[in-house]
Amino acid sequence: MTQHLNIRRVSFLGVLVALALALHLLEAQIPSPLPWVRPGLANLMTLIALLTCGWRAGLLVMLLRVVIGALLLGGFLSPAFALSLAGGLASTLVMALMARGAWRLWSPLAMSATGAFAHGGAQVLVLSALLLRAGDLPWLLPWVLGPSLVSGIATGVLANLVLLRWQWYFRGVL
Repeated sequence: MTQHLNIRRVSFLGVLVALALALHLLEAQIPSPLPWVRPGLANLMTLIALLTCGWRAGLLVMLLRVVIGALLLGGFLSPAFALSLAGGLASTLVMALMARGAWRLWSPLAMSATGAFAHGGAQVLVLSALLLRAGDLPWLLPWVLGPSLVSGIATGVLANLVLLRWQWYFRGVL
């Protein structure tokens, strides 16, 4: 029985990684008004993994999405990869801390919005360490954190919809 549950769990995580990669690749094709503005829909799969399987699963889905996505798009070990990895680690860490313990205090929407804010903040910190002068940082913050918050709210709404609509499925898988 335990082996059956582990196979279902691994299969479920594989589906989440595949969906996250598909969304990641789709987002890369969407024209963006600013280079760093993306919808962030791939983070939906990280949040679902985090809430249904725990922080390790969320971290795994995020890492595989970022690394494989960078390999597929030809940007592995580039500055964009460093920004994506830093943002993904920060957002997953923040969402995992919010999900720990009495996770019902935080809705997926609040977790996603906070995670998106952390994602944008980490990207600005890495960008400032790699490319920016110190005086550019205050100018850039609203242009990064504003869209991050909007996309985090949208991803949180989608996560709520998915989790409510498919809760019967998640109980059977996990």
